[in-house]
Amino acid sequence: MRDLGKGYAISKRSDLRLLSPFVDPDGILRVGGRLKLSEQPYLTKHPILIPSSHPFTRLVVQHYHLKLLHGGGRVTLAAIRQEYWPIQGRRVVNSVMRNCFRCTRASPVPAKQQTGQLPLQRITPSRPFSVTGVDYAGPVYITPIHKRAAPTKAYLSIFVCFVTKAVHIDLVSDLSTPAFLSALRRFIARRGCPTHMHSDNGKNFEGARNELHALYQLLQKEKITGEIATDCANEGIQWHMIPPKAPHFGGLWEAAVKVAKKHLYRQLGNAMLSIEDMATVLAEIESAMNSRPLIPLTEDPNDLAVLTPAHFLIGTSQSALPDADVSQMPIGRLDHYQRLQHRAQQFWYQWTTEYLQEMQKNNKHITPNTAFQPGRLVVVVDEFLAPVKWSLARIISTCPGPDGLTRVVELRTSKGIIRRPITKICLLPYKEE
Repeated sequence: MRDLGKGYAISKRSDLRLLSPFVDPDGILRVGGRLKLSEQPYLTKHPILIPSSHPFTRLVVQHYHLKLLHGGGRVTLAAIRQEYWPIQGRRVVNSVMRNCFRCTRASPVPAKQQTGQLPLQRITPSRPFSVTGVDYAGPVYITPIHKRAAPTKAYLSIFVCFVTKAVHIDLVSDLSTPAFLSALRRFIARRGCPTHMHSDNGKNFEGARNELHALYQLLQKEKITGEIATDCANEGIQWHMIPPKAPHFGGLWEAAVKVAKKHLYRQLGNAMLSIEDMATVLAEIESAMNSRPLIPLTEDPNDLAVLTPAHFLIGTSQSALPDADVSQMPIGRLDHYQRLQHRAQQFWYQWTTEYLQEMQKNNKHITPNTAFQPGRLVVVVDEFLAPVKWSLARIISTCPGPDGLTRVVELRTSKGIIRRPITKICLLPYKEE
């Protein structure tokens, strides 16, 4: 206004430069624009310019937002510009709408958090399948033995190694706990006894966890001798479950399920196989998945080898890594057994130097969210109900991760206390000042 009063031009750095502002006889700064020849009212052609960060501007936006019965951002801004022209109007209107309780309650947005650190078990070399995630896929239909019988359902149990991403696929008859325990016994017989098992919160896995714990206590109590029984009793299988309704916490095995189902549908389509043929197809799918490269291929045409999960399954034994480091010794000075050790350690050296570096990158750039405080009112996401019917809850405690950021919270609802990931809650705005 000082520059316009002295007849100076608007600065090129000013946000008002494109609006051709002028000062009317009453000393009010208005938009000049290109509508002077329009037959619209004077206020519409030359609305009053108001700053973006002033409390009066927020009051104007709130007034029109309520007047339009909580209308959207474009409708609200269009109505405001009939009389006022807020600088950076879209940003101001969106800010007011984000702090509107009724609008947030009607269209809640799930909370987000910065990507967490990789678990220690995924970045520490260990025996393949020592730390394993498991999930189910299906159902698939099996041709019955008798021609007149109806097709029977079956499911795929998919075990994924946390370190090498190796996959073990087995066929189970149903979703019961005994069927899963049988599949787990077959897995242990072929791949060795895992020390940690990770799964979702399915009822079948809950029962399996309880039975395994009871078996572990039984072995300790009766002091059963034997090498295998003693090792299982001393080590035990520690079972870890992700929070309820948080499939992204198990992204490793969810990705394996997606790839296995893609191969299965491409291979079979709608065809039904016998149980022997289905087991054969699943073994071929497992082989194909274990042949996928863990690191990007190089541009060298002479480099034909690439690190895959199969290197760790075929090139190593069921025991832990060798203690003696022979990876840097000349291969001509090694005996036959040391050459096997050298070959295995070269795989782990490539895993450490190349594969881990690929996992270093973070593809999601989200600012850390620290708004999850006890006492905060939230909306609990329910995929089976409309957003306006989602229940209200209040945060009573947070479960921060190793990096100090909260990704799981405990909520108090009208039906009791529940635990949910932050992606299944929507923060409601505080009462406006």
